[in-house]
Amino acid sequence: MTASSTGGNTLEQKFVASRKMSAVDATARMSIARNNVNPDQETEITTPQELNGWFMYDFANGAFFYSVLNFLPILIKNQALYEAQKGFCGTCPDNEWAVNFEQSGSCALQAGCIQGNSYTNTSCLANDGEWSADFKLEAQKVNFLGIKTGYASVSFLCTVISVVLQLFVFVGFGGLADYGDLRKKMFMGANTVGSLCCIAVMFGEDTSMFAFNGAMMIVANVAYGFSVVFYNAYLPLLTMAHPDVTKVADSDADESALIETVNLVSSRISTRGFATGFTGQLIFLIINFALFTFIPDGGFAARLNVALCGVWTLIFGGYCFYHLKTRPGPPLPQGETYMSVSVKQVKKTIASWRELPQLFLFLGSYFIFSDGCSTMAGAAAVFASIELKMASGDILLGILLVSVMAILSCVIWFNIEKLGMPPKWILITNLIILGCMPIYGMVAMTCQWEFYLMCLIFGLMTGSQQAYTRSIFSANVPQGHEAEYFSFYEVTDKGSAWAGPMIIGIVFDRTGNYRESFSSLLAFFVVGIFFLLFFDPKKAAEQCKAFEERERAQKQGDENSKL
Repeated sequence: MTASSTGGNTLEQKFVASRKMSAVDATARMSIARNNVNPDQETEITTPQELNGWFMYDFANGAFFYSVLNFLPILIKNQALYEAQKGFCGTCPDNEWAVNFEQSGSCALQAGCIQGNSYTNTSCLANDGEWSADFKLEAQKVNFLGIKTGYASVSFLCTVISVVLQLFVFVGFGGLADYGDLRKKMFMGANTVGSLCCIAVMFGEDTSMFAFNGAMMIVANVAYGFSVVFYNAYLPLLTMAHPDVTKVADSDADESALIETVNLVSSRISTRGFATGFTGQLIFLIINFALFTFIPDGGFAARLNVALCGVWTLIFGGYCFYHLKTRPGPPLPQGETYMSVSVKQVKKTIASWRELPQLFLFLGSYFIFSDGCSTMAGAAAVFASIELKMASGDILLGILLVSVMAILSCVIWFNIEKLGMPPKWILITNLIILGCMPIYGMVAMTCQWEFYLMCLIFGLMTGSQQAYTRSIFSANVPQGHEAEYFSFYEVTDKGSAWAGPMIIGIVFDRTGNYRESFSSLLAFFVVGIFFLLFFDPKKAAEQCKAFEERERAQKQGDENSKL
């Protein structure tokens, strides 16, 4: 079934005929033809089956982003720790005198350990049996991909490497999905690579394979992140071909009604996608809880958890790909290669900030506050462990609570929007409440029930925060550039992923107080909200409209010059 009910007419042609050119120009920022990026093909109406397939990928990838990225770094850290101890203490069966090298203490030399690093052991004994800072620093070093680093820094180094690779992959290749039928193919390929990397971790049993598991983490992080670029790029396409939108487009409704309908449909699809994603996350975390409860070998449980994620994303990702339409873009420009087109797109995208300053202002704000949100999610678990002395099982219950509340968050805030609250102010409200949490953590949180209360509040805010961030951005992406701009969206999210943990680490190193470290996250919310206040959705719409009109005029001029 297609959006055109008259023979050979595309949705764009019907829209022009029914609303006149002035109306088309007025609504160009959210042109109904956005889904019809290939002018030679009719636009297919978005079906419930296709929407359910699209939602299911959010259900699938939550297993990686909200579970594996919590447990795989711990597995790598524990394996690297053992290797650091083994390298420092040699053949000592239980690494007795190296086991506490993170803390001050004596050498605790026991029989059999003399075969270890005799230089460091002798130096320790010569220091009246005490470890000096230099000795402890030496003990923690391991070799990871040719880099000598502390065992606890291996997973951080994996994150840094993956962020750099994401920068090149997302921007350099994401725009390729705008041409031909590559959007869906690359979506499937990226998900498959990430899944296989997770499954491969099951074979990284020996502690000496921490580098292998780290490499799998890097590739999987890039691959799954790349798949999300194509997943997000489908949002504006599905919105513009939605029956509710096409119905208004074919009616006598004015332009404001059309824009309002597009915004509402986009928010509805986006929030339902996140709600489905958090449901999948919740189910997978429950499975995690069972694994770590009933399997005594923590290392095996962690590897099984990561491998299970690979199977999970293959199965539910497959369901998504089965129901998702190809929705091809235009053919590759004559005389161009995919790489040359991609490089030119990158340059054009960067240069487009002059024409789309409001969109890039939103991206700048997102660059800042997204790191505060993501770092808080990870740092909260460490905070609970250090400051509240909570066990891993108790912390996992808090993560499950976040998942449940995040599902409700999408439903609650979407209904608040229907009552008249603009998406921008919903997002700002979410961020203000989230920004208060680091302050509370610094001055007041001392009990376990307070941690669970914060998990409840965090869940009620983070679900809608993510949904409305994506919805606002999607509503202002220029026609035919969905994958290209969502590549920048992903880089903005992932590109700042190092800043929050780095600041927490610096503050902790200087103060030795994790409460003060946690409170430093407040700065991300203050600065992010400050820039967001200057974002004007109406101006963003006007700038997007002008951008699309200029491109259409330029394309028409190029075609006329060839005649």
